[in-house]
Amino acid sequence: MTVAADFSTNRHSTPIIKQPVTESPPVRHADLCFNDGNVAVLAAEQLFIVHRGLLSRNSDIFRRLLESTDSACDELEGRPVLRLSDRPDYVSYLLRALYDGISFLAYDAEGFPVLAGLLRLLTKYQILRIRGDVLRGLAAIWPTALAQWEAREGNITDAQGLYSPHKVFPHPIDVINLAREIGFHQVLPAAMYDLSRYNPSDTAAGHLSWDGSMSMLTREDLLNVLRGREHASRFFSTFIVNELEGRKPSSWCFRRKDDKSHERRACQIAFEAITFELLRDVNGVISNRPSDPLYAIADAELIQLKDDLVGNDGLSAMKTCEACRAEFSVSVEAVREEFWRKLPTWFGVEVPNWG
Repeated sequence: MTVAADFSTNRHSTPIIKQPVTESPPVRHADLCFNDGNVAVLAAEQLFIVHRGLLSRNSDIFRRLLESTDSACDELEGRPVLRLSDRPDYVSYLLRALYDGISFLAYDAEGFPVLAGLLRLLTKYQILRIRGDVLRGLAAIWPTALAQWEAREGNITDAQGLYSPHKVFPHPIDVINLAREIGFHQVLPAAMYDLSRYNPSDTAAGHLSWDGSMSMLTREDLLNVLRGREHASRFFSTFIVNELEGRKPSSWCFRRKDDKSHERRACQIAFEAITFELLRDVNGVISNRPSDPLYAIADAELIQLKDDLVGNDGLSAMKTCEACRAEFSVSVEAVREEFWRKLPTWFGVEVPNWG
């Protein structure tokens, strides 16, 4: 009698044995390999020995990826391997943020590559708490409120009035591209307005990024920036026509009852001189802020407080009386607020609760 072969069990099959990874040996990260770590994270040739619970607690995406390693057959240093397709330096920023917080971040031009790399992975793996903390820091530099923008501008203007943002903040093209990539549109109007103050040819040509590549806007965003620049320029021209050209002195003008006719007209003459000065944009060039309508509108008021242009009578040719300046100040503030509110529309961006 022939005995039938027993195919009902797997006793004749080869047992599954986890094999170590046989690729070229990875390089241990100097700081992010822990002796008690229970998962090996591999990004290219960079090895991180970290804690499974930390990754799972902060990201559901990581949790699901780690569950898939349970049935995998490869190990490194006796630990299951989680392979990531991300850049090793980005992974190191992410793990450092998870273990140590984000105090190592810098929101300036030099620190932007680290900031951008971290935000890309925080967004990809939906680590929302830390992502929110980082984005709040970014939004402080590219704010939605005019008062915050003014504070930003003041912080990078020296005692001589020279404005030097390019030595401090990352290039707005890099900020715009990152904001698009991670879906953080809140910073786009401020960054696009910042970029609109550059020469259009420089905006179109892009700039040399930190990694040696040319960083350029998409065609759509380039058109948005150029259109926004045109809107801002037209708004400034309208401000000059409506608020400065032929402006009459206040009904409370301190000089309106002066005996001499030319002194009665001193405030009106001052407004005419301010108009001429704004059109020449001399102060904008001196302070390194040409093509900055928001600054120029404010300067129309501030120029009245300067004593560097003094006439034969000892008075500044562009200094109005207090009553006329106060009345003009109200107009300037209202115009600047309106200017700021219009930025998202001008640059083709929808931002809830802007301003």
